[in-house]
Order: sequence, then C-alpha cells, then structure tokens
Amino acid sequence: VASSVAWALESLGQPPSWLLVLATPVALLFGYRWLQRRLAAMDEASARAEAAALSTKLQKNPKTFTKDELLAYNGMDRRKPLLLALKGRVIDVSAGADFYGPGGPYGIFAGKDASKGFAMMSLKEEDAHSDLTGVDDDHLKILDDWYSKLTGKYPTVGHVA
Repeated sequence: VASSVAWALESLGQPPSWLLVLATPVALLFGYRWLQRRLAAMDEASARAEAAALSTKLQKNPKTFTKDELLAYNGMDRRKPLLLALKGRVIDVSAGADFYGPGGPYGIFAGKDASKGFAMMSLKEEDAHSDLTGVDDDHLKILDDWYSKLTGKYPTVGHVA
C-alpha cells in the first residue's frame, strides 16, 4: 500500500507554478479569516467572563450608582453586566439580554431606572426614567407587579443615588 501511495505521488509530479501562485493567497485569506473569527470568539468569551465576575462582585457588595454610572451598564460594553433599575433598585438582567440588551424589545430600559416606563407599560424613550410624578395608583400597582417579578428573577447589585 505504501509503495502505491508513493508511486501515485511521484506520478503527479510538481504542481504547475500558476497553481501555487493562485492557491497561496487563497489559503492565506482563509487562514486569516479563521484566525479573526477565533480571536473574536475568544474576546467575546473573555468579555462575558469579566461581566460575570463584576456582577458577582456587585451582588456581594452592592453599589450606589449615579444615573451616569448606571448608563455605562446598558449592554453596549460586553465587559460589564447588563443592568436596569426599578424604584431605585439596580438589578442585573444579563440573563435576559435578549429582552433588555441592545436591539431587544425592552432595550431602552437598560442602564436606567425605568420605573415610569414599566408603570405605564410604555416602550417610549421619553418614559424610560424614574420620575413617577402624576402616575396614577393603577399604574403604580403595575410597577409594583413588575418590581416583584423582576427582583425575584434577577439579582440585586445596588441602588440608584
């Protein structure tokens, strides 16, 4: 068997030089793209691990966030957990990133105390804030329901100053 393989390779001879000229850049391009994808996947995994570690730290030692600090946790930086606040309580909704992350149906609430938006069941950007002035009792009850549901599902990592 070995002799027949050697004979087959010998009979093929050297590939034409034009084939090497064409094949080399193609091979390099595929290798480069594979490497880019691999590095991006490693980068994503590293960012998720960093966000999870920060979330664990915040769960153990909750932080007081300013509105500007909380905004940095809106899902745009994958190295940070995805946070939102209700009634001043900051929760880590990273596990619900499909809903609360960038492009998600509730993405406008990420990085904010969105109490009014939840109370009014509104997805309008202008309602994604904490001021409940003028909100009636029925809508405050809706907010309480959301608060109970979300704080029971997601870990608390702090509160808004």
